[in-house]
Amino acid sequence: MIKASLILVFFTIAVALVSCGKNQPQQEPETDMEGISDIQKRINSYAPTVIDADISHLSKRQVALLEKLVEAGKIADKIFWRQTSPSSIAVRDSLGKIDSPEAKQYLEYLMINYGPYDGIYDNERFVGSGPEKRPAGGGFYPIDMTREEFQQAIANDSTMKDALESQYTVVVREGGKLEAIPYHIYYPDAIALADLLDEAAELADNPSLKHYLKLRAKAIREDDYLESDMAWMDLKDNDIDIVIGPIENYEDGLYNYKTAYEAVVMVKDLEATALLEMFENNIDEFEHRLPYDQKFIRESAGKGNILQVVNVIYFGGDCQRGVKTIAASLPNDPKVHKAKGAKKSMFKNMMEAKFQKIVVPISKVILDPSLHQFVDRKSFTSFVTLHEVSHTLGRGYVYGNDELTVRKALKEKYSAIEECKADIVGMYNIKNMLDMKLIDDDYVKRTIVTFVAGLYRSIRFGIEEAHGRSNMIQLNYLRKNGAIAKQENGTYMINEDAFFDVVGGLAEMVLTIEAEGDYKAAGKLIEDYGQMDAVTEAEIESLKDVPRDLNTTYKFADKMRK
Repeated sequence: MIKASLILVFFTIAVALVSCGKNQPQQEPETDMEGISDIQKRINSYAPTVIDADISHLSKRQVALLEKLVEAGKIADKIFWRQTSPSSIAVRDSLGKIDSPEAKQYLEYLMINYGPYDGIYDNERFVGSGPEKRPAGGGFYPIDMTREEFQQAIANDSTMKDALESQYTVVVREGGKLEAIPYHIYYPDAIALADLLDEAAELADNPSLKHYLKLRAKAIREDDYLESDMAWMDLKDNDIDIVIGPIENYEDGLYNYKTAYEAVVMVKDLEATALLEMFENNIDEFEHRLPYDQKFIRESAGKGNILQVVNVIYFGGDCQRGVKTIAASLPNDPKVHKAKGAKKSMFKNMMEAKFQKIVVPISKVILDPSLHQFVDRKSFTSFVTLHEVSHTLGRGYVYGNDELTVRKALKEKYSAIEECKADIVGMYNIKNMLDMKLIDDDYVKRTIVTFVAGLYRSIRFGIEEAHGRSNMIQLNYLRKNGAIAKQENGTYMINEDAFFDVVGGLAEMVLTIEAEGDYKAAGKLIEDYGQMDAVTEAEIESLKDVPRDLNTTYKFADKMRK
């Protein structure tokens, strides 16, 4: 629980801001016996990391294109500040006006979290006045709106249903009535972002990239992304790639409807991408081997699935807030999946930084010493790839209802269930690849051991976050069903004889929940396995000296400022 004194700091800060410059007494953050404040400890839990990438093979025009895309990404970042919580910008700007060491600490941590709510600590407020927990609806709905009010608004006027539930509208209250305002109107900066994408298109010599950038600019102006998503899947022979716009639904904890702005500017790692063809060539085989009722299995996982390894040039917005992602499976639109599959982007420089600074230290604490030698960088990065491949396995629409997406059926429980599916089906695919003689026993061992250590990496994000909840489900399921066992010395050994049977059981459960769109069963799985117990809390505490994640800056973007 966050100390009340942390919140009180901002009260004194706020008084100082409105007191005509008079000196006001300020309460300092609580400190431990070593003289380190609680907020500084939280800052220290994010390892400072400069993300760099080799762009020496790019032409001057390509470098200029990257600069333009980073400019656009910074606008996406600006829009996201409005989306993550209603008070994020006000608290940020207020702290920035105060010249004190304490205020600077709070501001630094607020910048990591994109607001006054701590994603690792169950979205509890750590500075400023207002709700103690981050409003579930973020900045997408009136802060005092209830679910009942939202459903009643739809019941009263069925013509408003699509607009209120749209991924690309902000819900406001006008004259006591809920209204939906399109993103491109509610966020005027979106038009400037679109203009920059048009300018970037003029620098793109690759025809498919030029076409995509123009369509993406049009999509942002109109809040209609299908055409540009299709064009993104058709990119060919491009050294540079970008994901930009409203993408993921994680920030909407009410319904998982509303999408948050983000930007990922990236350069392909061509050599590493070529090595991943094995996964792409076997996606349909993975689909046919899924461990659940055969009636749910599709003939194809979707043609045109693309795997690529890239190096990140810039993260902005949703993907930069708090815990940084190491891969993405996009677009999210099932219509695109059905027509073209999906694109799996693995962020190589981000993955390698996390492995070295987080996974290796975790393994030294959590795993039996005999297993340390099997914690492997290549296994870590390869499993991230399998995770992303597995997002496109299973059903995107509820079985028997091609109009109802799994996302909409599972509502706010979807993100945790989907992330759990991608992980556990990815692990099941390790068994499939062994059976198909694509990998050997040593590879399997290294992947299992690295996977178990990696579960703790995500649980430390906090179980209110989708990936953290997902990994809590997996860890509890593996423990309760005997796949891993805690020893007297507090470390874990792996029961290799039972491991894949247990993995298959959880994979079957999660895949079936999605295929049937079973909201109640999703809730039961989360209730039964997604809670943190005292054992896990103690284990997390034992990892207190290991960074939870990265506090990243981007060398290329920083050079642009100079």
